Amino acid sequence: MARTRFDSVSAYIASKPKDARAALTQVRKAVRKGVPAAEESLSYQMPAYKLNGVPVLYFAGWTSHYSLYPVTDTVAEAFKRELTGYERTKGGLKVPFSEPVPTALIERIAKFRAGEVLARDSSKGRRRGRVAQLERLRRLCATLPSVSEKLSHGTPTFFVEQNKGVFAMFADQHHGDTRMALWVPVADGLQPVMIEESPVTYFNPPYMGKAGWVGIDLAKIRDDALHAHLREAWRLVAAKMKKR
Repeated sequence: MARTRFDSVSAYIASKPKDARAALTQVRKAVRKGVPAAEESLSYQMPAYKLNGVPVLYFAGWTSHYSLYPVTDTVAEAFKRELTGYERTKGGLKVPFSEPVPTALIERIAKFRAGEVLARDSSKGRRRGRVAQLERLRRLCATLPSVSEKLSHGTPTFFVEQNKGVFAMFADQHHGDTRMALWVPVADGLQPVMIEESPVTYFNPPYMGKAGWVGIDLAKIRDDALHAHLREAWRLVAAKMKKR
């Protein structure tokens, strides 16, 4: 069965049962009140709220509960007392529809997350801020032939040619991950070796890891090594495109 796709947060909420709609509407209002400057959109078919393109919060309605993402370790520590009694999942928080919506708490979490995002963006140093890291990637990718860039799944993505052949994806705080990272394909069998030899720099990225891609922590790699990974990723994808 094809998965239902929505074109707005309102449509997403309207698709849910009556009780769920009421709760999700309150969640939406609390997040927007906490971060009025955030851009509201859908990402991975979930309501998403972003500042300068960086996710602040997502929420999603399920059968008997709704979830907030990401609830990072810093969020959990900052709201330890208030979160007592709620089930915390990996990177998220589950709240039953049967319980009153904790709107004041959600508003405060949204403000806290916005503060985390803005603090990262304003960090000094070439290797720290989101804007600086994205500019770094664009500068290195610009040395490769015919590269194009566009947003895909809500993140800056680089293509071998205009909208064809993804060879690199920028991932900032992906679903609660605290890293600013790059995801690239590597040669067959190389991914586990890289992770084993340097787990501080390399990791298995969600979704793409099964396809042999590797995640690279951008704060832990020099420009020359990063450039080499980008060149090899471009070459791998371009070669596959020629075979089609």
